[in-house]
Amino acid sequence: MSESSAPSITTHFSSLAPSPLAAHISDSTGHAILSTSESSRQTASLQQLSHAYLSAHDTATRMGLGMPLRVTIQTAKGTVAIQTGDAESGEMVVGTVVAPEGMMAEARVASWGVEECAKRVAKVMAEGRR
Repeated sequence: MSESSAPSITTHFSSLAPSPLAAHISDSTGHAILSTSESSRQTASLQQLSHAYLSAHDTATRMGLGMPLRVTIQTAKGTVAIQTGDAESGEMVVGTVVAPEGMMAEARVASWGVEECAKRVAKVMAEGRR
């Protein structure tokens, strides 16, 4: 595939978590960079999950537990949220995938793609700050 016919990162990101899954990438302040959310309410909820991941990451690091790789939340209803964070490039970027009941496998697969996109975003952000 030539450079000009390659899909944009936004198009690629949207394809990673088709509805009813939701995917979200945010920066270290919780602001959305890429999101497949379908409503402002869902976006706000995904931002709150991003803040929760950042807090868990900070706490685990301060406790000397090592660098967190992934946080998985499964509710009593069966809803799943999988979060990853990447700070290798110097800027923390959080990727979140939320899936309804019975879609844990799909959420895991989507989270791998979202994690790769988050790494690319973090790299671009770090390069932009140089």
